[in-house]
Amino acid sequence: MKKSISLLVATLAFTVCLFSSFTSAKITVVPKKTILRGVVTVTKNFTTSNGLPAIATLTYTTGQVYSGITVTIQGEGNVPLTSVSHSTGTIYADRFEGYKAGSYYEYFVDLLVTGNPTIGWQIAEASAEAVVI
Repeated sequence: MKKSISLLVATLAFTVCLFSSFTSAKITVVPKKTILRGVVTVTKNFTTSNGLPAIATLTYTTGQVYSGITVTIQGEGNVPLTSVSHSTGTIYADRFEGYKAGSYYEYFVDLLVTGNPTIGWQIAEASAEAVVI
């Protein structure tokens, strides 16, 4: 037992002496900005002028331009959209318009998307004017 303890103490002393001869180097940590890359979906619920619920949706990948912009009117389906204007600056403003002939109404949709790739995108305005056919 005494021999085991003395062997253990000798090994420990040797290890401490061996590793104490190394000099410690300064470790420098370089911070790295990490941007999460994920698909973001933005929705805006609104009501048409004749009272039907509608939803505008757009998707974008973090740090990218938006895509997949749609407007759906309940009971009438998707409204095809056309880009009608784009304004540059710190915050972009893109306007879309769409037209859909329904069963009893024609719908004229107006949609405004604002933002930029750095801060993200939002649907600032959405409206649908219904006109009796």
